[in-house]
Amino acid sequence: MSRSAFRWRLSLGVASAVVLPLAILTRAGWHPLTRFDRRADDDAQTLVLAHHWLLSLVRALTHLGDPIVVTVLAVVAAIWLFLAGRHRSAVYLLLVRAVAVVLGFTLKEAVRRARPVLAHPVAHANGFSFPSGHALGSAAAYASVALVLPRRVPTAVRVAVAVVLPLVVATTRVLLGVHFPSDVVAGLVLGWAIALLLAAAWAGREDGESARQA
Repeated sequence: MSRSAFRWRLSLGVASAVVLPLAILTRAGWHPLTRFDRRADDDAQTLVLAHHWLLSLVRALTHLGDPIVVTVLAVVAAIWLFLAGRHRSAVYLLLVRAVAVVLGFTLKEAVRRARPVLAHPVAHANGFSFPSGHALGSAAAYASVALVLPRRVPTAVRVAVAVVLPLVVATTRVLLGVHFPSDVVAGLVLGWAIALLLAAAWAGREDGESARQA
């Protein structure tokens, strides 16, 4: 089995094992999950209301996952790659963003989970709650960017871009009370899976083309 095929199967397996069960349990209103989510959101609200500096920081950091921010990031990075002659990488970034938008919207409409209702809300968001669009979009966008960074970029930097930034965004969504923990977990896993699956598919296609030319 090629490395790209292994990554494809691993990413698809992890995404299926996490996102699908969460979607089904959320749609069914499984009590243990909803109870955990609500308790976590209550605890998060207590924390940010007790520390106003934290609330201000969270409100600023959450914009790293705004749809317009990650879309502009994907487009600008794609343009830069295209001008640098890396056409396939440019298309890959745009494709990841497009798939993330479509799958996120589809899942939201399929599950139709209402947003958290808190006693003293500190933020508001429109649309359905599952999965978190900010978590999904940031995980897909930042991971795809990390995957196309030049090889000379240290691994630590790649990990920070691909993993740490999306985790920060996901945490802010829970602290702001606009998502449940299961929403952001599903969003993160799905976003990372999209970036890895499409990267593996791209690599597999290149491997196939190279084999035919040999």
